[in-house]
Amino acid sequence: MTVWLVGSGRRVRRLAVMAVLLVAAACNSAPAPQAAPQPSVAPPSAPAVRVAHVPPTPKDVIEAAMASSGMKLQASANCANAGTEPTDETIGRYLAGFLAELNARDKKNWIETRIEPGRSASGEALSICTLTLRHEDGDDRWGWGIQFKVRSSDGLVLPDSFSCVGAG
Repeated sequence: MTVWLVGSGRRVRRLAVMAVLLVAAACNSAPAPQAAPQPSVAPPSAPAVRVAHVPPTPKDVIEAAMASSGMKLQASANCANAGTEPTDETIGRYLAGFLAELNARDKKNWIETRIEPGRSASGEALSICTLTLRHEDGDDRWGWGIQFKVRSSDGLVLPDSFSCVGAG
């Protein structure tokens, strides 16, 4: 592109500087590349999780675990360093790591759910729900999972009741 500037010396210099600035501004006015959106596993104000039945069914326990997948492991003291990788930060990544280990055909793997009646410290009726992923291959036997409580009066999963459970 050729730009012809006609006029006196000072005016030409000013026009040249302005032209350079305008071209530079035009070149830099393109939108900056956007970083790829990071997956969001839990919105800041995640809705409360409720089970469909009281007491919960095994299907309700699994669904509640999936719906709570964005919960940070640090929410429970015994979950803070749990998982199959040091980068596991959520209930979902914790469970996904163990589920991924259940893919071999020559091994015995299963999902176990347990629902037991219980009471809160204040005496309120609740269900204690446990989801355990089990693996057995000769001497290699383990079970890892989560436990949480469901309030019987309304089926609300109590977010502060989550804990990570595991046995070799």
